[in-house]
Amino acid sequence: MEYSLRGRKRKVDALIFRIIPRIIFYKCCAPFLLKKSKQKLIARLHLKTANELVDAFMQLEGLFLKVGQLISTFSSILPKPYVEAFEKTQNHSTIRPFEEIKTRIEAELKMTVESVFLWIDEEPLGTASIGQVHKGVLKDGADVAIKVQHLNIETIAALDLQLIKKVLKLVQVFISIKGIDTAFAEIEAMIHEELDYEHEAEQMQAIAKNLVDDIRIIIPAVYEEYSTKKVLVLEYLDGQKITNKEFAEKYLIDQTLLAEHLLDIFSKNIFLDGLYHADPHPGNVLVNTEGQILLLDFGAVGTMSAPMKEGLIILMQAAILKDENLMISGFKKMGFISDTPGVNRICKKIIRLLGDYLQHEIKLEKFNLNEIDIDQIDISKAIHLLKQIDLRELEDAMSIPKEWVLLNRTITLVVGVCSEIAPDIDTYKVIKPNMLKMLVQKENMGMILKTSLQQQALRLIALPRKIENFLEEAENGELEVKMRKRSLEIKLFYALFQQVFFLLCLVFSYFFYQSSGEHFFYYSTIVSGLLLSVAFLKSIFYKRRL
Repeated sequence: MEYSLRGRKRKVDALIFRIIPRIIFYKCCAPFLLKKSKQKLIARLHLKTANELVDAFMQLEGLFLKVGQLISTFSSILPKPYVEAFEKTQNHSTIRPFEEIKTRIEAELKMTVESVFLWIDEEPLGTASIGQVHKGVLKDGADVAIKVQHLNIETIAALDLQLIKKVLKLVQVFISIKGIDTAFAEIEAMIHEELDYEHEAEQMQAIAKNLVDDIRIIIPAVYEEYSTKKVLVLEYLDGQKITNKEFAEKYLIDQTLLAEHLLDIFSKNIFLDGLYHADPHPGNVLVNTEGQILLLDFGAVGTMSAPMKEGLIILMQAAILKDENLMISGFKKMGFISDTPGVNRICKKIIRLLGDYLQHEIKLEKFNLNEIDIDQIDISKAIHLLKQIDLRELEDAMSIPKEWVLLNRTITLVVGVCSEIAPDIDTYKVIKPNMLKMLVQKENMGMILKTSLQQQALRLIALPRKIENFLEEAENGELEVKMRKRSLEIKLFYALFQQVFFLLCLVFSYFFYQSSGEHFFYYSTIVSGLLLSVAFLKSIFYKRRL
């Protein structure tokens, strides 16, 4: 690893000057090449650039290594050569001398190591880009894990963030990735949080409090009196990686049940608590001899913000109703769709095309990506689908919300771990109860009611215009009547009208009950809710028949 600030900058500048001529060459040649030749050239450039970036990142270590590890999880937004190349960074870290670790501990605690610990193992349990962990024993005999930041990492981190941003801007000259700036902003914020062990301790204790009654999982206790921003002393937990099948077989641990527990715990943290461990790779998720999950390293913690949760709930409503406008509203709320003029038209087109393709081309009985049979996918139809989607329009319409970076990483890692230890697990079946509980949370009910009222009001406002169009077509002799479907459409219209009416009754009854406390309005609220539910189910039934 290059430690000096000047040396690190020099290495990055050398990397940039190697890449720049390649970009210039590509930009000059591309206009004169056939499409196939252009694709081959860009593929070679991606491969060469990716390998050079990875080699440089692994030499520099520090935050370059941390960012490299994060990049390897961006399979949904980065070209394949970069994702594959950066996978090399996952298990690459240089062990720092124990003398540096000892110096850091004593500087932070303002005490000698010998006055706090009976013993510290000089060989680390694990090492990473920001710090490393050593096993130790406190004066009272308690076994602990001591997490210590590398010397000068804060100074190196400040420079590295600037240099990494410089490299990413360069790469984007010929790899246009919309949303990468917000993604980098999220990475930057996450790294600043990882450099603050006091913040990590607070987040760890908050998640532990949410799971305090759950005997399936253990989160290490924090020794606050020996912890600072740069040193974190935790309860030592003994276990093996959750993916260790030999260990599971030896202690008769049901790995399918273990995967279900992991999915249930994380879906509860995400959907109900809104606070979750955002780096659940196998090195941070262990299992003990009793089959309990041990969750370590809370340097990366994600939160489910109110707009993200609201957008997710709206999407669930849209899926039930098969409502494209509601689906677009959900994606906008989550931050995936911009406010570009005409964006609704573009999004509707994409939703219809993808929905039709997924429905007719890919058979998936359960929410398990391992069950997708590649042979069943008709490549010619997939290519036809891509031709129908204007990628330039798509780029203008879509963006990557920064909150999604951590959430996507967490979901990818948890599902990956569960698929490895229990390939046949039905992911959706396990997480569904917590998703439904999210819908009925007290703080979400008002939002669901508001969304439903808005949608029904919009339909009601649009109704006179639709009736006017209908009558104009009838007068001009342009109306085509299909009797079989017309009766269903009338029933659907009537059911929608009932929804609006009963929803208004529900809102007003509940309002008057809250203000007056009269039993009449209480029972009126219940009856309105039941009638609204019946009208809602009828509308779904008629819409699906249509």
